[in-house]
Amino acid sequence: MIRLDPARPSLTVTGYIFNKFVHPTEDRFVTPREAARLQGFPDDWVFEGTLTSVQRQVGNAVPVPLAAALGREMLDFGGRHGAVASPKPEVLSLFSGAGGLDVGFESASWTIREAVEFDADSCATLRRNAAPYLEVREGDIRDFDPGGLSFRPDAIIGGPPCQAFSQAGRQKGTGDDRGRMIHEFIRCVESLRPACFLFENVSNLRAIEGGRLLGDILDRLAGLGYSVESSVLNAADYGTPQLRRRLFVVGFRRDAVGRAKFSFPMPTHSGEPSFCNEPYRTVGDAFAGLPAAETRESASAAA
Repeated sequence: MIRLDPARPSLTVTGYIFNKFVHPTEDRFVTPREAARLQGFPDDWVFEGTLTSVQRQVGNAVPVPLAAALGREMLDFGGRHGAVASPKPEVLSLFSGAGGLDVGFESASWTIREAVEFDADSCATLRRNAAPYLEVREGDIRDFDPGGLSFRPDAIIGGPPCQAFSQAGRQKGTGDDRGRMIHEFIRCVESLRPACFLFENVSNLRAIEGGRLLGDILDRLAGLGYSVESSVLNAADYGTPQLRRRLFVVGFRRDAVGRAKFSFPMPTHSGEPSFCNEPYRTVGDAFAGLPAAETRESASAAA
């Protein structure tokens, strides 16, 4: 068991921390709502499903502040180079989960029009919190026909299942059925040819097959006519109260941006004193002001 330090960012939140991370000052495990705060979700974002399902949804999500930073940078770059013209570009979200990536992009002035997700509880979460213009498609991505969309997306975003590439998932890579979902993301990009895309996964993807798998993914995306950049980012560097490293791949169509290269957002927070950046947000910052009644209810449900 690990007692969280209120003066530091949390360690990485996963679906398995709910019997491992102990509250900073109370002798109990963290609740789903507290974990959601560590992920940057707004307090009014309601998660549907059983307790186990909610824990998994929260743990698997992309931290919202990190997603927002990427969304702002992509919108700025796309606007400057004429790749994205609309003030509220439209997005197809794949492997949407509970919506962490989507919430961040919406806050950065993108419009999530459709979300494709296999898990029924995650779909219920998306529908419960969705804007009225969002359509949630529940089903296997392999059965998804991009040609059936009612709009042409400016961007495709998503994080295919990462368990096959994580250390916890025994690193089976594409030998695991979940690992092959990456190719479904590429299929949708090839079919729809959006102005840009964002692909997210565990940082360990770089090590699978000695880096050959990631190299193949980047080559395939570049071969579709995209200028592709990749980087591992730490969520704490962008205002998330959590040390979480994730791999991001961003591509823009070369016929729109020419030779311009996308640059990932500069960190806005740091763990050391800095004139340029704010200090890391901490567990204490994240838990401050959480209604006591909600905390007690969640703790009781988790017991």
